[in-house]
Amino acid sequence: MPLQSKFLPKKKSMSGKIKMIDDDFRKFAVDTQLKGISKLVGGANWEKPTKLNIAKNLAEKIAELLDAEVQYSYLLDHNGVEQRKISITYKDE
Repeated sequence: MPLQSKFLPKKKSMSGKIKMIDDDFRKFAVDTQLKGISKLVGGANWEKPTKLNIAKNLAEKIAELLDAEVQYSYLLDHNGVEQRKISITYKDE
């Protein structure tokens, strides 16, 4: 007789054999895995750096098309508000 775990759900199939993992357990396992992935991705904070990288790449491509120069500036006003600025300078011919 095979060794059976007392922690896994058991059901008898039509053939009379005991199934170690049933559909409810599979659903539970998939849901748990999806929740874990969501926490991993959500906690990584990947969205903002990705968007900034896309914007930087687009600015460089625009500058390449216009034979221009890209300048990245860091601005700080008298209230202490920090901002970043992307400037594309080109000659109008």
